[in-house]
Amino acid sequence: MESYEVYFQFKPFYQKKSGERALLSDFIEVSAAEEIKKQIDRIIVFPHGINAPVRLTAIQIVQLIHQAVNRVSVIPIGESSALYEPVQEEKDNPLLVFLRVAFSAVLLFFGSALAIMYFHADVNMKEVHQTVYQFISGKKAAQPVLFSISYSIGIGAGIAIFFEVINKLKNKENPGPLELEIHQADKEIRDYLRDQEGKKEN
Repeated sequence: MESYEVYFQFKPFYQKKSGERALLSDFIEVSAAEEIKKQIDRIIVFPHGINAPVRLTAIQIVQLIHQAVNRVSVIPIGESSALYEPVQEEKDNPLLVFLRVAFSAVLLFFGSALAIMYFHADVNMKEVHQTVYQFISGKKAAQPVLFSISYSIGIGAGIAIFFEVINKLKNKENPGPLELEIHQADKEIRDYLRDQEGKKEN
């Protein structure tokens, strides 16, 4: 009898909330004949959804497909396992969210300001400003305030340009350096949690 090939790979994220019925199509991408793909996509994995992180392995997926579909050869592609979490419902008080964001912003502002001031003290930035100001204006100044203000604005503008703040306001689609770092950190956390779940099962 003819055997059909089925290729699958894990999806990066789970898109349903706690309690929503989870189908196999919620966890994997499938490449197969259309009728077989429809059968696989309709396989129920968790009738009552997932309420906590769940680790699925390629072997489990292969077993589920073989139980539901006959005469198929299942071939996994990519990772051998994946960790999935239900979509979290936003229940935080808007006021508390605002206060947390405001506190974080103030903390980052003063922390960054202190770090910059300590750095400037280490390299004697005041003398550098005096030298540059004298070179530009031809006059000596113990406190080149205008130059220092311009320099401070330049630091802020440079940070804004580096993190593409202006482009964000224009709804830019491509991620900036900060988004990429956050994405990489999230990916490493998911990989770590997946490996820890695997150790618990073993």
